[in-house]
Amino acid sequence: MPPRINHKSSSGASFWVVINIISWAIVAVAVLGVAGWFIYTKELKPKMAHRVADMPSAGSATPTPPRYECPLDGTRFSMNNRAATARRPIIVQVDNAPGAQPQAGLSQADIVYEAMAEGDITRFSAIFLCHDAEVVGPVRSARLIDLELAPEYNALLADSGSSNGVTDELEAHPDIPNIVEAGYPAAYHRSYDRIAPHNLMTGTEDIRDAAAAAGFPVDSSVPALLFKDDSPAPDVQTIGVYYSPWVDVLYRYDPASNSWLRFLNGDAHMDATTGEQLAPRNVIIQYVDIAESDIIEDVNGVHGLEFRLTGQGRAQLFQDGKRIDCFWRRDGRGSLTYYVDASGQMLPLNRGLTFIQVVPQDFRPVLK
Repeated sequence: MPPRINHKSSSGASFWVVINIISWAIVAVAVLGVAGWFIYTKELKPKMAHRVADMPSAGSATPTPPRYECPLDGTRFSMNNRAATARRPIIVQVDNAPGAQPQAGLSQADIVYEAMAEGDITRFSAIFLCHDAEVVGPVRSARLIDLELAPEYNALLADSGSSNGVTDELEAHPDIPNIVEAGYPAAYHRSYDRIAPHNLMTGTEDIRDAAAAAGFPVDSSVPALLFKDDSPAPDVQTIGVYYSPWVDVLYRYDPASNSWLRFLNGDAHMDATTGEQLAPRNVIIQYVDIAESDIIEDVNGVHGLEFRLTGQGRAQLFQDGKRIDCFWRRDGRGSLTYYVDASGQMLPLNRGLTFIQVVPQDFRPVLK
């Protein structure tokens, strides 16, 4: 007969084996706990305390706020001033006749266009977005170029009036809020240190106040140009842009400020408000098709000029003391103009004021 198995004895042995295993596990956990505490107190805790001490406490430091760039000149603003980057641009039509010089407020603009008007005189279309100018002028009448620039920047237009033909065109485009002197006299004033008609002045806040009172939106989302930090590598010293015997423009590179000092007819071109010489960070020569229109602009029967500012064409960008041959491109009436290289890549501008010299296709600048 096979031996009988004592089930009671076997169960007892298993019980004591389990007890022993549990006991050793408890001892192991205790040993590991003591070792871990020793490592924490001797090694990790001091290091962690050191790291925490290096971190700014909630009350000892303020995190750096995000910064916002002006879409048109690249100026950086803190969060508290970000509203300046979201306002609606203003285009002020500024006189450049001899009696209008020196102009006020051009140095505070984001972008200034200069283009031929008539009578061998140019006019400025000064665009203000992120910076205010208490005084801008002298303000003169609108021209056909403003019908291109105002929708491009979705801008308010400030002018002293316009010829019948230009007025008809402006009225046919109600998307251009024309803050004209006759309709908004409170936005303008006469300066007594100049002779009329070269003494009509305005200010950016005056224009925005008038536009708001008339129900025009004064906030806007403007597409942004591309910007970079300065990288001087000068190889061009002067840029000559000769429009006429009355308007002979010269820019001279200034290494100290990495800007282009502007001269007009041989004299430093000053801003009457700041008393400083105009010194854009970027100068662009934009070659465009220009043609006489059917619109009569003055009593001498001079025809107004049409500028084709949509499509694409040649351009030259001057920054950091050097010349970059490039192209301008604008896809449509409500699109912003970009400056691109031969491969179509957008070229960044230096932060600050940009002067754009609008010239005919056959123009030849003088570079030295």
